[in-house]
Amino acid sequence: MYLLRFYTHGKNEAFYPPIIAKSLAVAGFGASVLLGAAPANALDFTFSFQDVDGGTNGFVTGTLSGLVEGNNAGPGITATVTSSPGGDGVGFGYNLGGAGSPAFTVTGGNITYADILFGDGTNELLLRPPGSSTLTYLFTPTNTYFDFSSATTTFTPVSAAVPFELNSTVGLATLGICFGAAKLRRKHLAKKLVVS
Repeated sequence: MYLLRFYTHGKNEAFYPPIIAKSLAVAGFGASVLLGAAPANALDFTFSFQDVDGGTNGFVTGTLSGLVEGNNAGPGITATVTSSPGGDGVGFGYNLGGAGSPAFTVTGGNITYADILFGDGTNELLLRPPGSSTLTYLFTPTNTYFDFSSATTTFTPVSAAVPFELNSTVGLATLGICFGAAKLRRKHLAKKLVVS
């Protein structure tokens, strides 16, 4: 493979780039692929609380999405109720309705503080920290499920943050490039031995 062809003193000569230049080009491309991989920082959690003060003793459960390690202000965090004692408010996507400062604190992959109100236009979900002696509830037009002390509130991590999330196609392409570079190197070394 000729990268540059030039004429000197009436002769047609080819310039082969040194193998180190090829290796650096391949390594640079591989590094750019790895550095271009998007960090996956979002953390997901399940939540639950028992309707100890609403009369059913059933559980309200759901998921939280869009949290990150540290303090979370609230925007971008969504909640979905997956079950409630009467089936009220289930399946709706709840968005931020109001939040304390911060809305959530995530420490070591666990929610250690919560003070956020979610709504979907009809239903409301208020989450507070476990055992905080403050109200946690799910309010719907037909029922209200609540725990006045938040003693039964739990948050469980569903997914952990990973430093990078790579596409399998990108991984295979990078692997192919590395094998291709190794083959070029062996071919170059074989030519060098024949010439020497």
